[in-house]
Amino acid sequence: MKVDISQYRNKKICVAVSGGADSMALLHYLSVHAAHWGIALCAVHCEHGIRGDDSLEDARFVRDVCRAWGIELYSFSADCPSLAAARKVSLETAARQFRYGCFDRILREGKADLVATAHHCGDNAETVLFNIARGASLTGAGGISDREGYIRPFLSVTKEEILRYVTENGIAYRTDATNADERFTRNAIRARVLPALEEAVPDAAGNISRFSRLAREDDALLYELSAALVRGAQGGYKVLFSDKKPLFRRACLTALKAMGTEKDYTATHLESLCALRTAKNGERLSMPENIWAVREYDGVVFYRSRPKDVQEISFSVGVFSLAGKTFAVEECRSWSAEKCRTGEAGRALYASMSHIPSSAVFRTRREGDLFHKFGGGEKKLKDFLIDRKIPRRERDGLIVLADGSEVLAVLGVEISEKIKVSDGDVAVCLRLLTP
Repeated sequence: MKVDISQYRNKKICVAVSGGADSMALLHYLSVHAAHWGIALCAVHCEHGIRGDDSLEDARFVRDVCRAWGIELYSFSADCPSLAAARKVSLETAARQFRYGCFDRILREGKADLVATAHHCGDNAETVLFNIARGASLTGAGGISDREGYIRPFLSVTKEEILRYVTENGIAYRTDATNADERFTRNAIRARVLPALEEAVPDAAGNISRFSRLAREDDALLYELSAALVRGAQGGYKVLFSDKKPLFRRACLTALKAMGTEKDYTATHLESLCALRTAKNGERLSMPENIWAVREYDGVVFYRSRPKDVQEISFSVGVFSLAGKTFAVEECRSWSAEKCRTGEAGRALYASMSHIPSSAVFRTRREGDLFHKFGGGEKKLKDFLIDRKIPRRERDGLIVLADGSEVLAVLGVEISEKIKVSDGDVAVCLRLLTP
């Protein structure tokens, strides 16, 4: 068995070792070639608390082997069945989350530059078949690959080559009985589907793995092209519309991932996002992780909704914070008619101190708010904001000065006709300090 590990020269590599044939072969192979390539080697074992004494015996076996081979070992343990129940996820998912949490910790603490897992050609073929059977996209067809901090040196190696290697080198290993339990989908694919494919098409697993590599290359190119559609937006991201659905979908996924959503979205979510291209302006979709997608003119804006702020601040001079924004109220004896309305690019507004009722408060907008716009008549605040083309996602975050349901000023936007400054008035400046 020959595996190219020259690209890992002078790296600190931590091998994920379960005690099975695959991971023991990988640990042995890297230990044999470590000195030649200047590799600093260590290992990590995660005991999932699933198989009782057998699981504990696996941990003891890995510990003894690492001690005999002079390899530093990091060990972790958890009660994954309890974790699965608490998080309401499958046992497989809980175990995987636990494992990769341990691996991430090793990388984060600088104990290794890379974590190596023993995924092989057959594992990749199983993953591709599993993803395709679930209706995955081209990304799912890409199967298993290296990613930041993680390497899979055996990805082009077959299971038969691994078993031959451990036999030829007299490497002991443990067998996990749950790997034969066909109630788990992947085990069923491994035990029944792949052997049938190999019988019908020789080297089926190898061919599927080669297909997955080509799929990853195509997918990477499409993501690269879709990046031109993604823009930063206040509190989120904007994706410009495109009549090329593969690019638009990927741009939407890029925005969602940038906001922390990795796997909770579905094909239905993506199709609904595509439908926004022909929806009316302001149409919204609820997405995972408390994210909203709203159609705004030439694209879709993704933002995370904020809870309504019910706090009120009585009108006075000073500097205040409300709904994540900071603003100042200052007396000002120097003003002009133009400043009264728009101030400094709309961020500072000037009003008559004597025309502001003592009962006025700063708050966020509410349903039923009315606004007598500067130089015009009274209308619903909602309609005024729509006329000013202020996106819906920004409206709930606006700070208003109001007396009951009558809005006297919308900070950063406009003052009401009712508090405009007249000759001889002492003016007050309402200055928005943060956007």
